[in-house]
Amino acid sequence: MGRPSPQTAEFYDREWAELWQDMKTFSPVARHTRRLIRNHLSRLEYRSLIDIGCGNGELLRELNLDASQVDVVGIDFSTVAVELARRRISGRFYHLDIQNQCVKEAFDVGICSEVLEHLNDDLSALQNIRRMCRYVIVTVPSGPLGPSSRAMGHVRHYTRDSLAQKLAAAGFRTRHMRAWGTPFHDPLYAWIRGQTSPGATTGRYGPFRRIISHVLYQLFFLNILDRGHKLIAL
Repeated sequence: MGRPSPQTAEFYDREWAELWQDMKTFSPVARHTRRLIRNHLSRLEYRSLIDIGCGNGELLRELNLDASQVDVVGIDFSTVAVELARRRISGRFYHLDIQNQCVKEAFDVGICSEVLEHLNDDLSALQNIRRMCRYVIVTVPSGPLGPSSRAMGHVRHYTRDSLAQKLAAAGFRTRHMRAWGTPFHDPLYAWIRGQTSPGATTGRYGPFRRIISHVLYQLFFLNILDRGHKLIAL
C-alpha cells in the first residue's frame, strides 16, 4: 500500500467543526502530549511563542500564558480551528499553510504538535518553522500507520532517526528526544483502538466517555519507559 494522500483544508474544517474538539480536550493521549510539551517548555526561557497547528487552542489554554509577559501566536491550516482558538485564547491567530508560508516574525519557541504527520512536505514545513523559531518542540506519532491514523489524515509516521534527520535537514539541532506510550498506551490501548471503528475516539464526549478517558489518563502516567508510539523532540 502506498503512502496516503494528504487531506484538504475542507476535511480539517469538517473534523474540527464536528468531531475533534472533545477528543483534543479530553483524550488521555492528547492530555499526556500536552503534559510532555509543558515539561519541555519548562526547560526554556521565552518571551514569544507560536503554536503551529494550534487547532482549537487547547494547548495554549492549558499553558495559560500571561499576555503581558509572553507574545502568543497560533496558526492552523483550518479556518474553523483558527476561529475556535480566537474565541478561547488571548493572542493572535492566523490561517496559513506552514508548508508554503510562515509568519514574518521571530519567536523564541515554536510548538508543532501532531502536525508533521499530516503534511505532504514536512521538510518545507520545518524549514519555515526554522525561519521563525529559535527552538521548536515537536511531537509526532511513531509505530504502524494503521487505518485509524489514515482516517485522521496521517500520511506517515516517524522513527527517532527519521525525525532527527528531518529536523537536522531543516537546520535544527536536537537537544532532547524521547518516546512515550509503553506499556499501557501501546501496545494495549493501541490494540483496543485497532479493534474499533476509526471514529471511536472522536465526536462528542459525554459523562461516561469523560470518566473512561480520565481513568486512562491516570493509568498512562505509568508509561515511564522511553519507548512507545509517541515521539517528542526539542
